[in-house]
Order: sequence, then structure tokens, then C-alpha cells
Amino acid sequence: MPIHVFNKNRLTRQPFFLKLINYLELHEDVTLRQIHKDFEEIKNIDRQLDSFIAANFIWRSDKRYGNNFKVFRDDDFDLTLKPMPPAIYTYKEPFFVEAGSQLERRLNQSIIQQSLKNQTNAICLHFSSQYDLTTDNLFNYFYKLANDLPLTVLEGEVYQIMGDVNPEYALKYMTSFLLKFTRKSIVKARPDIFIRVLEKYGYIEALGENTYKTHLKFDEAVQLEEVRFNQAQDFIAAQIQQTKVLNNFISIGG
Repeated sequence: MPIHVFNKNRLTRQPFFLKLINYLELHEDVTLRQIHKDFEEIKNIDRQLDSFIAANFIWRSDKRYGNNFKVFRDDDFDLTLKPMPPAIYTYKEPFFVEAGSQLERRLNQSIIQQSLKNQTNAICLHFSSQYDLTTDNLFNYFYKLANDLPLTVLEGEVYQIMGDVNPEYALKYMTSFLLKFTRKSIVKARPDIFIRVLEKYGYIEALGENTYKTHLKFDEAVQLEEVRFNQAQDFIAAQIQQTKVLNNFISIGG
């Protein structure tokens, strides 16, 4: 089965990397000559191979090459475990899962909790998203632009409104507007691009001309456990138990 790379970085996003690791998964005793022959259309193969080896994704020994990582499969985990309370689990390094497996599906559909802060005020925006980032929210929009990832249909519409704007700049105006809802339930404002984006995501609703209410609640009670994992297997085992979607909310301070 093909390999799905999660938590892709600059190296693992390269098209040749994905082709190579799937090739090495299917072939044994692979030589450099074989790689050059079967990937003759790829430029700078030796240089790319050296970068993959330096990053410990590929091993080279006795002029042979192979994958230097574990591919996680269904039988590596107990997929019958019950969901756990919402938490923030973090693992930054790339890891590898058998494509088409139940494990891949469970990971993609598992829930991650996200937050956006800014330097202008103490407002923090909180979102829940599927792990595969297909959920439409403001965090995923900024993340995809920063990492050159494809946008959803709605994100494409948002891009037409405010483009590749600096997140800090956008959040300065968005949060300053949202802060007004701490004083009143209905706010009057001219619909600039940032207000239009908040409306596009459904975070606010226009009640009339230049008049808005918010669907984001201010909630200081939600406290989520934060755990940073050092091992991919431990992270995966915990993350697949994260299935609870929290309503988007705002907190102040903390």
C-alpha cells in the first residue's frame, strides 16, 4: 500500500520524496543505478538523496538504499478505544502511515484544537478542526497560506477578499472588532475586508446595514490539557481518541 506522510515539512513535501519512499517500500536491495534508471526524469537526484539521508528519512549502506522510518499500520494500535476528553496534543516531526488504512482515516478525522492570538490585545480565538485541515476556519486558512497548501472552496473565496495578508495584521483588526461584543450584543461597523471575512466564516452575522451580532461566545471556563509528544507512536495512539468538536469560542487573557 502507498505511504501517507503526516506533518509534512520542506523535505517531505517534495514530489520526488513521496515517489522515492513508495518505490523503496516495494523494492529491496536498491542501488543508486536503479534509482537513476527508474527516476531518470528527476533532476539533481544525488543532491536530493543526500538531503533525505542527512535528515534520516533514507538509509544508505553498502551502496544500497532503503526507508529509514516505520510505516504505521492498523495492527500497531488499538482502534477500539473510546474517545477521550478534548486536549491539545502536539507532535511536530513527520510520520508515516499506510495509505488506505483505517488508521489513516481515523487520524484524518480526529479533532485538533487550535488557537489564534495577536499582539494588539489579549483576545484568543479558539477553533476545532479535523486533523486533515479540511475544516473551514481562520486558523487553517493562515496555516495553508504559510505552508503553500491547497485551499478549500470557502478558503478560496476568503482569499479573493483579503488575499495573503499578514495574520498579525488581520487579527489586529478582527479581534479589535470582536472585542466590542464584550460591551454590547449588537455592534455597528462599516464592513471592511476583515469584517467580511468574519461574516464569511459565520463568526458574525449581519442584522442589517452595518449592524452585526456574533456567534462566537466569550468563554474562560474551557481549559484544555496540553501534551507535547516525543514519539510518533505515542502521539498517534492519543490523537485517534480525539473526536470531540468544541464550538468556536473566544477567551481573553491567559
